[in-house]
Amino acid sequence: MVPAIASADSNENTFAIPAQKLTSALSTFSRQTGMRIVFDGNAADNMRSIPLHGTMNNFKALTMLIGKNFKIISSNSNFIVLKKLDKNPKYNNKNYEDNVTVQGHRKELHTKRTFAGVVDSMTYDDLSNLGGATSIAQMLTQLPGVTGIRNGDEPRYISVRGVSSDLNQTTLDGITLASISDGGSIRRRVNLQNIPAEMTGEDSIYKTFTAEQDGGAIGAVIDMNPRSAFDHKGLYKYVNVYGIYSTEKGSAGANRIPGMSPHLGRGAKVVLSDRFGKNKEFGIMTSFRYQMRTRNTSKTWQEDSYNYYDKKGKILKPNASTTLGWNGMTAPRYVDSGSYSNDLNTLGGATRLEWHPVNSGLTASVMGYAYERWEKSFMEHNEYLLDDTGIWNQTPTTGREYIYRARTTARKDNWKMNTNGVLGNLSWSDNISTIKLRAGYTWEDYFNHEPYITARAYPSEKANQAIFADYYIDQDSVATLNHISDLNKLLNSGYKFQTVQQEYDRDHEGVTNVRLDYTRNLNQNSHGFGFASGFEWRSLNATNSSDQIWYVPGGSAGSSMFIPDMKNPNGPFVDLNNFLWDKQTIDKSKSKQTTQLAYFRYQEQIFDGYVSLHYKWKNSQLIAGVRADAVNFNAFIPETDGTNATGKINKKTGGYINPLPSLTFVHEFPHNLILHAVYSQSVGRPQPTDLAQAEQFSCGNNDDTQGGGVECSLTRGNPNLKPRKAQNFDISLDKFFNRGRGVFSVAYFDKMIKHDIYTTRATMLINDQLTYVKQPQNANNSSLMGVEVSLVNRSIRGPWRQSFDINASGTWMRGRMTYKGSNVSYKLHALTEQPKYIFNGGVTWNIPQIRGAIKATFSYSSKYLEGLNDDPSQIYGYGSQPSLDIGAWHDITNDLRFKYEVYNLAGSHTRMYYGKNLNRLEAKENYGRSIYFELVYN
Repeated sequence: MVPAIASADSNENTFAIPAQKLTSALSTFSRQTGMRIVFDGNAADNMRSIPLHGTMNNFKALTMLIGKNFKIISSNSNFIVLKKLDKNPKYNNKNYEDNVTVQGHRKELHTKRTFAGVVDSMTYDDLSNLGGATSIAQMLTQLPGVTGIRNGDEPRYISVRGVSSDLNQTTLDGITLASISDGGSIRRRVNLQNIPAEMTGEDSIYKTFTAEQDGGAIGAVIDMNPRSAFDHKGLYKYVNVYGIYSTEKGSAGANRIPGMSPHLGRGAKVVLSDRFGKNKEFGIMTSFRYQMRTRNTSKTWQEDSYNYYDKKGKILKPNASTTLGWNGMTAPRYVDSGSYSNDLNTLGGATRLEWHPVNSGLTASVMGYAYERWEKSFMEHNEYLLDDTGIWNQTPTTGREYIYRARTTARKDNWKMNTNGVLGNLSWSDNISTIKLRAGYTWEDYFNHEPYITARAYPSEKANQAIFADYYIDQDSVATLNHISDLNKLLNSGYKFQTVQQEYDRDHEGVTNVRLDYTRNLNQNSHGFGFASGFEWRSLNATNSSDQIWYVPGGSAGSSMFIPDMKNPNGPFVDLNNFLWDKQTIDKSKSKQTTQLAYFRYQEQIFDGYVSLHYKWKNSQLIAGVRADAVNFNAFIPETDGTNATGKINKKTGGYINPLPSLTFVHEFPHNLILHAVYSQSVGRPQPTDLAQAEQFSCGNNDDTQGGGVECSLTRGNPNLKPRKAQNFDISLDKFFNRGRGVFSVAYFDKMIKHDIYTTRATMLINDQLTYVKQPQNANNSSLMGVEVSLVNRSIRGPWRQSFDINASGTWMRGRMTYKGSNVSYKLHALTEQPKYIFNGGVTWNIPQIRGAIKATFSYSSKYLEGLNDDPSQIYGYGSQPSLDIGAWHDITNDLRFKYEVYNLAGSHTRMYYGKNLNRLEAKENYGRSIYFELVYN
């Protein structure tokens, strides 16, 4: 303790803390000095502090403040633990363990214990969190009931308790964030992949709702808290530099695209914090991140189309496995594979300036952040239609067939997304009341330039000109080509352009948010009657535009193609980097039409007010409140004559108001057993693109299309959508143990959703192209119920001074939806983005002998729907997705640490399925593993 006390002695402050409840006095002392103090909160509630006035060193002031009530049992320069002095040792042994109050430091279990409803939190730690690429999305997938909605090998969004990520409300310091999501679409889901974890401290997922929270959430309210300079006593420094090796190569180096690494990446993160002023009343926190990462992919599609032969190698008529004479072996009709080369870049930072004037009750902060994420992506995709005129050397997994048709696709994307925000927070509080004013403006900009080319050929099947393909069928019944008899002959077989297009997509969304909240007698230690009230105004303004250039197809493509030095996808590529665009003929009419139809604008105003009444007994609390959620919007949509744009813009208006009541009851039983019971109503606001988007036709967007001939999509908005209305029932039981460092929770939840919104996907023939037509609709009704079990336990003692931290959770869910297809109603046993099972967890093995630890995190979600179809047999979604990541670290000096991490250690693949029960494989993707080596200075 001596060095720590000496450090404390060297710092002086001027104190003016009147006599009051000891809990409040220690809280004020902690905020003023920056010292983190752990003590028995229930015991301190029954004690009075002495008045503390004058200038003195911190340690002397603390010893005077606690008097003979507590003694210091451990201390360092930033952290002090107090133990109650009591003549009865049974009290300390039995009750101290579960009555720990942490002042001046974020603790997720403290948040869980003090919140009246159901909440789970994750606290970011610079030194021990896994992730050279850690985002908020990656962190939150460790929490109960959370499914990571993936973008490649990383989660981009999160679904909470089986509710779509579109139905979460995401805030930073209480301010709603702007969001441009997949492919530039304007949706309410916030891309948490774009928010670096080091910018925040504690991030909480609120799964039950009171009137104080935004009413536009059915899944969860995700609230991220910015880091504070007052989390540290003085100067804090953290620097992390790292290298990355990705095992999957893709087509990098074989696609004539320069400057792309097949494997290597790099990055750096910096966090700096300090406090200044006469009484250290000012603080500044800044963070910075840079990263360049390679993420290459191989992808194969499984088409539901096969050839069936007899024992002599002749095709059956009809071509079906039920025809008599089948030889029992299935041959592929389509063979479809692709390769993606990507490099992903992130650059940006955040700064927060804070002011905590001494003994004033005031706090203020201003924060700004700006991050840019850009990506270069190249897709090479080859599809072969194999003829049914004969087969050679057939086995159950191999064979040789004619190539009837060959098609190749090349696509290049240059995505750029800017995420920005300016936030302000001003609050005042005393022992009874708190008033808080928050305001902010956040905005995102998206840009993408996408050239897209397809070419196809029909090789001759004459004896000396025929081209043969040797196929292989793997354990998933997915066929790939391992040999083509003559690639040069294929290259010269008459490829002609099928689609030639360029698109320049630009999107912007800005959100202005102001909220004022007042509470009275709602402090943690308050009893009796209290209330909260507030008002919020939010304005959203979003614009989408896309300049599209279509070219007249049909010309010879052979001179624009080459044979790469790779096997998958096997066959010629388009030389996209050297393509002669100026030699192509622009289709001016089609370009004008698609450009006009791609434009839309959406404006939305939200006015919310609430009143929440609280009554707190010694062991119980009752909260009853109501929130009025009022929305009006304007949608500006291109006018059409049924097919073509007229050049005019139509304005459609709408709005609604919903009263949203809620009731929460909490009771603490003996032995630290806490019951939560909550009823609430909330809404799911339609997506801006669901309301405002006009008809938009595009080809080559792999989010909407697949192989097997479907390469185009037509999307339509629906300004007549009604908002979802949900009734939410929750009951949970929490058992805290291990001196407040552990909790075991069981929760039941039930949601009944009226006017649920879904998007159908029908297949139609448009402009001689098989096209997916997508449009949002209101479902008849939906429901969701489930059970969630979780365990958290910190600092579990092991042998030889080792210890373990564990968290594990499992969730079971059952969803129901009734929706209308092609003039028929269908019942589904799942909602979109709702798996039946979720398992998340992690374990950290702390090993003092090496001054380090080993940490593993695991997440698993069973298959879930991604989108619906007018024909239930064509519903599509993702297969089960396990993920195992492991890391280790050790200190080499007091300031330097080495970290080693492997992501996707088990090498799991992403799989897409279709069918009413998602029982038919559509495609699978392989991203390989990512290995990080990090050097940390702290």
